[in-house]
Amino acid sequence: MEAIRRRQVMDAVIHILSTQDWRDLTIREVSDVAGISSGVVTHYFSNKRALTLDAINDAILQYVKALGKIEHRRGAIVDRLIALIDFVSQPSPPGIPDWRFWLGLLGRMPFDRVLQAEVQKVHRLYAEIVARLIEAGIEGREFRPDRTPQDIALKFVSAAVGMYALMVADPQDMPPERCRRLLLDLLGQDLGLTLAEMPAAPARLISKPA
Repeated sequence: MEAIRRRQVMDAVIHILSTQDWRDLTIREVSDVAGISSGVVTHYFSNKRALTLDAINDAILQYVKALGKIEHRRGAIVDRLIALIDFVSQPSPPGIPDWRFWLGLLGRMPFDRVLQAEVQKVHRLYAEIVARLIEAGIEGREFRPDRTPQDIALKFVSAAVGMYALMVADPQDMPPERCRRLLLDLLGQDLGLTLAEMPAAPARLISKPA
């Protein structure tokens, strides 16, 4: 029951932080959204700050876990990279908070050193997963980049975050399909490949002429 209650609270906090101004987060609001008493909320969390930080840590764990499942699935490295792009180019990837939550976190980051550390952590973990996949592709002679996997991963993650902001701010100009296509193009250029937009996964890889 304790695990269920904490999950209800975390989900409520993430929902509020994703849909309202962060200043609107209150114990009462969390209890209303979660459908439990405020006494239960304060039993697990002493104050608003503790609520916020626990929710952020929980969201990061969900995010990294989801990306980790893609990293470790069976199949060709290129298909795993494409699957990762398919996952992150959605406005609301399944199983994790949508991009409004992450953009809200980015907006608060300059004013809070603890939040800044959390953002750095999630970006670092995201880039490490991409870099490991690229390294595996180089070892398997699937990729022939002219820069390090770490640099490619950092560039990719930075560009992806910018596109997520556009998906939220201007969804007509940056629909998920366009975000996906641009991320495929960006990563493919750095890997020396064309990640073609084909519906069948085995046909997605087209090598560039030497």
